[in-house]
Amino acid sequence: MTLEPSAVLPHEMTEAEYRNLSEHLSREIEVVHGHVIVRDSPVPEHNRVARRLAGALEQLPSIEPCVRVETDIDVVLWRVPKFTFRRPDVTVYRCLPERGAKPEAGDALIVVEVSSPSTAAEDLLDKKVQYARAGIPAYLVVSLDTKYDIEEVREFRLDAHAAEYRLHRLHREGFIELEHVVLGEISFADLTR
Repeated sequence: MTLEPSAVLPHEMTEAEYRNLSEHLSREIEVVHGHVIVRDSPVPEHNRVARRLAGALEQLPSIEPCVRVETDIDVVLWRVPKFTFRRPDVTVYRCLPERGAKPEAGDALIVVEVSSPSTAAEDLLDKKVQYARAGIPAYLVVSLDTKYDIEEVREFRLDAHAAEYRLHRLHREGFIELEHVVLGEISFADLTR
């Protein structure tokens, strides 16, 4: 299936159909359980926080021998029973041996969603369950208020036995203090300035 930019996206899509989309169209969607989800374009403040957070995470020391940090990159969560991928705002993942390869859930160490009041329910319910089901060890939700300042950062860690996230720490004092995969402190002010 090849869709032109003016074409209407189908409601359902396989991985092969997704791979055949133009880059323009593929950047606008995620696929969850085979269903196409059109992503709204975020506001500049959202992107700025994600970009600066990725840069800060990249500068911190890691307990892993080699990690990469990317913004807005496809992460395949599973293929069975139906193809599902998400595009977290920030992904910290193990270095991949092949240039140009994209990480899959098994490569991801931390995923981050920058959440505004309009996306909080999806970030704290749907995505949280999906990332946990995929086995990603840590999930951060950066909560923005209506003025695009950071209210808090929720750090969830995977309880592998239960296949769900447990709240590990609530960062509210103006800093994210990380002690898993990457080690160090990131100021809220540095992310929103």
